[in-house]
Amino acid sequence: MSRNHADIIVIGGGIIGCAIAYNLAKRNIQPLLIDKAATVGTEASWAGAGILTSHASTHEPYPELCRASLALYPTLAEELRTETQIDIEFIRSGTLSVFFNPDDAAGLIGLADRRVKNGFSAEVLTAEKAWELEPALSRSIVGAVLFPEDAQVRNPKMVTALAKGAAKFGTKFQLGNPVTGFVRDGERVVGVVVNGETLYADTFVIANGCWAGEPTAQLGVPMQIGPAKGQIVLIEAMPPLFERTIDGLGIYIVPRADGKILLGATVEFVGYDKSPTVDGTKQMIDAGVAIAPQLAQATFVQTWAGLRPYVRKGPLLGYLPGYDNVVLASGHFKNGILLAPITGQLIAELLTTGQPSLSLEPFHPTGV
Repeated sequence: MSRNHADIIVIGGGIIGCAIAYNLAKRNIQPLLIDKAATVGTEASWAGAGILTSHASTHEPYPELCRASLALYPTLAEELRTETQIDIEFIRSGTLSVFFNPDDAAGLIGLADRRVKNGFSAEVLTAEKAWELEPALSRSIVGAVLFPEDAQVRNPKMVTALAKGAAKFGTKFQLGNPVTGFVRDGERVVGVVVNGETLYADTFVIANGCWAGEPTAQLGVPMQIGPAKGQIVLIEAMPPLFERTIDGLGIYIVPRADGKILLGATVEFVGYDKSPTVDGTKQMIDAGVAIAPQLAQATFVQTWAGLRPYVRKGPLLGYLPGYDNVVLASGHFKNGILLAPITGQLIAELLTTGQPSLSLEPFHPTGV
């Protein structure tokens, strides 16, 4: 890579952009990753809870994508530990989805039955069995479903590890200034403008989360990718109250290895406003205490909000319509952390061999 020319420019320094850069670099491609922030992973990749779940019961493309990505995590976690000395805290803790009424019970039990019928894991538990596994659960639950293969990861550590690993294998970083425009030679994109300077590349990847619609619009392909705000509450309880992720009443409870607990997350379509609100915080706490009354005595630590990249039928993975050297990788919504490994792998395969190991056709970007 010369000073002003890279093999591939990746726009976006979140977990998706870093995963793509990491996978490209390990395939002897030298990408340049550009992000407006001064450090990687400052937006949704930092704000998320790090849940790795895939509860669907079908073999449709999106559930298959999720399962394939989850399957990559154990090996990736060990590779990153070896290459970067960073433990991303991948823990296959399982999820316990609790229910309080017959309607919720019917839906979850039906899902569990379909999963088992289709060869996936799930176990329906009585309330007594759920209390044996997680004694802090409310005595008002009437049962639960256990999804034993679910996992979690410390997403801020993972973004850092992916970036460090990418750098080790040759990725360069241009941080602290946004891409403000594209340079073309005829109909082909040949460069991007960053802080008044043109940086050239053969290929470009747009992976800047809920801001990805801005560069696609500049290229004449509007995409309805927007922000979906999610608020999270961080509390602390020692000794730890849970061993597993708990799901119920529209929230999740994620116990971390350090004794802290995440309660999340709202879904709000309020534009690019990341301000935590009293109402959002109250929703998380009220639901958490209803699921586990002992949480009322936990120590409140902080609350924050992040902006997930939402698109109606996402994610969008593949070449931007009308361009043979611009790829879009965005719209992962709630599953950006889960889907980072497979997205990085598939986009790298697309750009190096033209033959991704899973078909990207179901996720092909279309201008809207």
